Parts: sequence; structure tokens; C-alpha cells
Amino acid sequence: MTAASYSIMAIPASAQPGWRIRWAERENDRRRRAYDARFAAWQRHHDHLVRLRIEAAGFLGCTQPRAGLPVALDDDEVVYRVLPVADLVEVDARHGTGLPAPGLTVATDDVAGRALPRGVRALDTGMAVVTSRRVAFSSPRGRRHEWRYADLAGPAHHPALPLTLLHATDGRRLAGLRVPAAGTVNFRFYLTLAFAAATGGRAAVAAQLEAILAAHRRARPVPPPPVHPDQAPSSGLRAGPRAALAAAVVAVTFVTLTAVGTAAPERGGPPYRADEGARGDIPAAAPSTPTGATPTGATAPAVPGEPVARRTGAATSGAAALVPPLPWLACPRGEPDGDAAPGPGDACVHISPAARTWPAAGPRPDPPRGGA
Repeated sequence: MTAASYSIMAIPASAQPGWRIRWAERENDRRRRAYDARFAAWQRHHDHLVRLRIEAAGFLGCTQPRAGLPVALDDDEVVYRVLPVADLVEVDARHGTGLPAPGLTVATDDVAGRALPRGVRALDTGMAVVTSRRVAFSSPRGRRHEWRYADLAGPAHHPALPLTLLHATDGRRLAGLRVPAAGTVNFRFYLTLAFAAATGGRAAVAAQLEAILAAHRRARPVPPPPVHPDQAPSSGLRAGPRAALAAAVVAVTFVTLTAVGTAAPERGGPPYRADEGARGDIPAAAPSTPTGATPTGATAPAVPGEPVARRTGAATSGAAALVPPLPWLACPRGEPDGDAAPGPGDACVHISPAARTWPAAGPRPDPPRGGA
């Protein structure tokens, strides 16, 4: 007996169920959009690094502007960067540990946040300018601060905050600048470049940017591979039909609970009413009760034409038993079931003896006078 070998062939996309094809289309579209967003961000950062590399190799500063700056520039002094808004910060000598060390480091990563580290306090807000010889700060309240590159050990850029400390070698208290987060990368680059150009380290800055750009190019996003309908997971795919079924169940439950909660309660009307068909010549009206003759629990009917039942006090199972209509409550005295003639505006409703219903238990009341 020979054994036949079977090969498992992939099912063509045209033969796949519709829900698998739709899942593959949605998944491919989601992956494509995510890749486009990652690539756009990568491309923006790549272009920025290319521009910084060009600046590191050939930027020599700007001769303008020269007016409206915190300090008066020398004739051979050029501008590298102007910051319209910056905060002057100062570090307490007792809490100088844990802060970044000075160095010729190029920082190209964006940072966020405004909170200052422990021991660092903001003194004032004003304008700052980075030139080919110094960093100067001036506030509207007249506070001024200046750091000359010849007296600096180097800038120290905080890795997580838009804070740069300038370590002076003349023994002054450590201070620096906090800049807006959106301009942090450019400020740090031009400050590092200006300090490097003044101290002979421009080549080192350019080499750092070459290495950063090469690493960034190696991290270029790769397009995701497309998915096929037969790769759809086996559970949780038919979310549309399942969601519709769940919504239908919730709707039915809600309607049922609403109907139960808003069902009309037991009508609390009068315990009985007179038979309107007994005397068609007299319209049905609320009976007038003689003074002192109103039995306990008896009330006049509020709405003519509606049958009303009264529960007997002896019923314990919830079943309603009809209480016999009392003739002296239906007619004034003097009628066939009373003793006096009706007055003006009074109406009498005759109760047919055949229509009277007696309770199943309890004493039977006296029959009305004048009836059979």
C-alpha cells in the first residue's frame, strides 16, 4: 500500500471569505499610514541634521542685527543666535550634584518640560544673544549677565530639560539659561559651535554631526510587509456581526426593562359603580351621599363608563371580589330604592336586582326596599 502525500496550497485571495479580505485591506491601510508618519518624522530630522552639518563646516556668524541686542557688539564680533525670550537660572552651591557636566557635546534631540531640577531657580526673564565671543543676557528690569568663552569650561546641556548651564572658571556661582522647548536644538547647536569656534574645536563638532547623521540614516524606517487574507486571526475578526448582535441584545433588554418599569399601575378608582343600562332615561352621575350615611371605604365613582372592581378585605391571595352595589348609595331616598324624592340637580341610577353581585362570604346586607 502506497502512501499518498498531500501538499497544502495557499487559498487564493479571490476564494477567501469577504471578512478576511476586508481585514487584510484595513490592516494594510493601517500599517501604511503608520509607516508614512514614521518616515515623515525621520525625513524632517534627517534634513535638519544635514543643515546642521553644513553649518558646522562653514557657518561663521552674522553681522546683523547689531541694534536692539542685550550688549553692544565689538567691531569684529558676529551673532550666532538671538533668543527673544530666555530665563536666567542660578544653581545653589549646596545642590550642584546630579547636573550635567560641561563639554563640547552636540545635542540634537528634542526635549520637553519646564520644571527645574532641585536646587536650580529662575531669577529673571529677558533676551539672550550668542555671539562669537560671549553669551549675554538682559532683562527689562535691568538684570544683566555675561559669560565670555575665555572664562568658560564649556556648556552643559541637560538631557531631559531645555536647560543649559554655563560653567565659569572664575569662581562665580553656576548659572545658565532656560530656553523655550521649540528652540532648544538650534540654541544648543549654535552655542556649542560658537564656543568650539572660539576655542579651536570646530572640527570636533563637525565630526560629531557626521556620526549622528550616519546613525540616523541607518535607522531609516522600513516599509512593513503586506498582509494577506489568510493571515487574519481566528478570533475576534467578525467584530461587525458580533457587535450588531450585542447591540440588538442590549436594545431588547432595554425595551423590556423600560416596558416593565413604565407599566400602568393598578387603577385606584372608586370601588364600584352603578349599572348604566338599568335606567337609560337617567344619565349616569356621581351619587349623592346622605349626611351620616356614608359607609366606611365607599367613594363616588370618578369616571363614568369604566368597570371598577374592589378588593375585599378577606382576600389574601390578591384576587378581587366584587362588592355588591349598595342601593342607598346609588339613589336618594324616595325613589324605588330610597325614601325621599330627588332634589333639583340630583340624579338617580337604578340598580337592577339581577345585576347585583353578592360577596362569597360575610353577612348579606338587607335587600333594598322597593326591589324584588
